Amino acid sequence: MSSPTSNPNSSTGLASNVGAGLCALFPLVGGIIFYFIEKKDQLVRHWAVQGIFFGVATIVIAIVVAVVAGVLEIAHMGFLGFLLYLAWKIFWLVLWILGLINGFQGKRWEYPIISEQCKKLFPKLVP
Repeated sequence: MSSPTSNPNSSTGLASNVGAGLCALFPLVGGIIFYFIEKKDQLVRHWAVQGIFFGVATIVIAIVVAVVAGVLEIAHMGFLGFLLYLAWKIFWLVLWILGLINGFQGKRWEYPIISEQCKKLFPKLVP
């Protein structure tokens, strides 16, 4: 008899929701790790790809926001840059929490806009 945390359809032996949740908890790193070590569990592979998409998008958007905020600071509109940065961080936090909730609940969920665009750019990555 297997324990409730093990999954015979998994390469890692983790329950699907735990693997998915870890991919959401550590978006880029967890996504890359689980993408390469999990070969059987399609839910975990889905979340691994979502984690990679979200992690890369986070880095790219953070760089763009930092550059725009820097330009606004140079133009003596630093408060607008701060508001832009704050809006981005709140948006990111909401998406991250939604990912955690859905991942640990074992739901197949996609990050809005990010996943759709990444699927177009990297169709071979999607399981």
